[in-house]
Amino acid sequence: MDSVMLDTQRVVLKVDPGVCRFKATVETWIEDGMLHCHITSGCKHAQEFGEALGPCDMMEALHMPFSENKVYSVGGRKLKHATCPLPMAVLKGFEVSAGLALKRAVSVTFE
Repeated sequence: MDSVMLDTQRVVLKVDPGVCRFKATVETWIEDGMLHCHITSGCKHAQEFGEALGPCDMMEALHMPFSENKVYSVGGRKLKHATCPLPMAVLKGFEVSAGLALKRAVSVTFE
C-alpha cells in the first residue's frame, strides 16, 4: 500500500449540504504517507469534525463496516445531523488523493 500512497496534489471538493445552507469546502491530500483533510465551513460542527479527524492511514479511511470507519466515527461525534454529507465527501477526497478513484461528481437529487 505504501507504494500507492505518494505525496499528491490537493483535491478540493465543494459540498452543498442542502437545507442547512452551510456550504463547505473539503481539501484532501497525502503527506508523509498519511491522508489529511481541511474543512472550511460556516458550520462550527463541520470545522470541529475536520480538526478532530486528524491524519488517517488508508486502512482507517476505507475501513468497513461504516460503523467502524474512523471518518464516520469522528463525524458521528462532532456533526449534529446523521445525513450530513461531509464524511462521505472526505472519504471521496481521500480516495482521489490516494489515486484510488477518479474525480467524478456525486449527487443526490429529489424528484
